[in-house]
Amino acid sequence: MKVAILGGGVSGRAAALLARRCGDESVILDDGKDAALPPDADLIVTSPGVHPLKSALYKAALGSGKEFIGEMEYGFRHFRGRIAAITGTNGKTTTTELTAFLLKHAGFDAETAGNIGLPLSEVAARENQPEIAVVEVSSFQLERAPSFAPLCAALLNLESDHEDRYEGGFAEYCAVKKSIFDRVPEPNRVWGLSFPERPRRVTFANDMLLADGEALFDVSKTALNAPHNRENLAAAVELFLRFAPEKKALPAEAAAAFHPGRYRIEFFHERNGIRCYDDSKGTNPSAVAAAVRAVSGPVVLLAGGLDKGMDFSMLRELAPRLRALILCGSCREPIAEVFAGTGVPLHDCGMDFEQAVSVMVRVARSGDALMLSPGCASMDMFKNYAERGDRFKALVRKYLP
Repeated sequence: MKVAILGGGVSGRAAALLARRCGDESVILDDGKDAALPPDADLIVTSPGVHPLKSALYKAALGSGKEFIGEMEYGFRHFRGRIAAITGTNGKTTTTELTAFLLKHAGFDAETAGNIGLPLSEVAARENQPEIAVVEVSSFQLERAPSFAPLCAALLNLESDHEDRYEGGFAEYCAVKKSIFDRVPEPNRVWGLSFPERPRRVTFANDMLLADGEALFDVSKTALNAPHNRENLAAAVELFLRFAPEKKALPAEAAAAFHPGRYRIEFFHERNGIRCYDDSKGTNPSAVAAAVRAVSGPVVLLAGGLDKGMDFSMLRELAPRLRALILCGSCREPIAEVFAGTGVPLHDCGMDFEQAVSVMVRVARSGDALMLSPGCASMDMFKNYAERGDRFKALVRKYLP
């Protein structure tokens, strides 16, 4: 078999590795090199980052008559274990990490994969695959996944994001996200707390987490007590229960031992009564809203970056919480327009990220939370959100030593 792979990034290379392990021939293609689809290709696999509306190769694949699937689907077809899948606009990474953490604590051979950084194709290429893959799934990965069938799956929430990728806008984005349930049995479909009309096994009574009405542990004694992390925790426990029906397998110390990863409302520095948070992973408006609500005190917020065609209007309700709004990056004007007339002091720092951080430090007061929560992608100024977050932390420590 000959496999044509669109995109030479991490996912494309993982697909090529899997093809090689399967004894197949593969070729990686890139739009930037004016490549054409090989006429003798038996299967076309696309990396999630290849844009369906902008890529000539993607459009050619659609019209080729050949089977055309995504990298995650390709990995799924060769993975021998069981899969728990997590999607949603926000919280995917934390929920994926937490689900795997709980499963490993209970003795399962579980590993994270997918949009979290390790392509499922790379996991599937191993001779010794894990028993369970906990897969973070983006809408991009669901677009061409016609047989993807996890044992259980969670849809955490749906908010404005990536609308520049879909001709049908937000409605199409939501439909793609919900397709994660297409081949999941109804009892194993986990809906996030943002869907209150949906049935669920995990609920909260004040600070107590309950599963099937049985109290399991006090959430206030964990690092997951903020509203957005309660949503992540509820989904992770729901998924855990699909593999370990005995609730006693989930001791309180497992949840208490987990701490959310970097770049998502990450507290990293405090000086002169100013608390500093890196939320570089907050790349859409609802993530910004969750981050601002998760911290105490007035917030000095740094926002802006690469626009994805999103609606920022929901951010206006944050105005009473903001000491100041510092704007930096290519998407400054749409955010500034939202706050017009609110009385929030605005500081437009153009494309100068260092100036933006220095202004933040200058206007912050004791008791404030100084926060990067951009609400936008990073690629107008940085390689990715991690580089942006690391740069932010370094500059904060420079100007607030």
